[in-house]
Amino acid sequence: MADKTENSNEMFTFFGKGHFSEKAQKWVPSTTPQQIVDVGWCGQYILSERAKWPTDELRRLLHTVEEQTEEQKRAKDQMLRDFKLRMFDAVAGAGSFSYGNAKGLICRSRFIVLDIDDLESTEEARDIQQTLIKDKNVETALCFLSPKGLGIKLWAELPEWCQNMTFAEQYAALSRYIGFEYGILADSTGSNVNRLCFLPYDPLCYINPKYSINQ
Repeated sequence: MADKTENSNEMFTFFGKGHFSEKAQKWVPSTTPQQIVDVGWCGQYILSERAKWPTDELRRLLHTVEEQTEEQKRAKDQMLRDFKLRMFDAVAGAGSFSYGNAKGLICRSRFIVLDIDDLESTEEARDIQQTLIKDKNVETALCFLSPKGLGIKLWAELPEWCQNMTFAEQYAALSRYIGFEYGILADSTGSNVNRLCFLPYDPLCYINPKYSINQ
């Protein structure tokens, strides 16, 4: 299948920020590739202050906008989603693409990005970050706080035992692994090979030393 890790590499497609679709009348992710980047580049981006203001502002909105009714909750969720699409650059962690959909996949990377969302606090997220970094069976390439600060993005190297699976199978297998080992639940909606990962500001982003551009 096309989304297996055969002929894989360490490169990702950077898509940048989303745009407003006049046809759909809403904010949507970019589907136009801008450049090819790697783990070290993404890590340095996150450590830099390029996304500091949008990260701070998103978290301010998260904690200050009221949501007393279901309608208000939906409106807040939509507002936060639109803000992320407008203000955060995004990268396709699964590989290189000619276009922002599954059919545009050119080559799989040898990494997978797991989302761990809806945690109780930033402190809990940091504890999970340290737990995942120390795992001996799945090597971490990058690990950082999600834009909202209540989740973790784990960029993991694919173990040999799952490299010949499809992307969805790999995502499910690694999700089961961290669930079994640590009781940590990954977002089950992250199994699309073309899913984009927003790049926030996180001064405590972990970069595996072998991918650091300053090594």
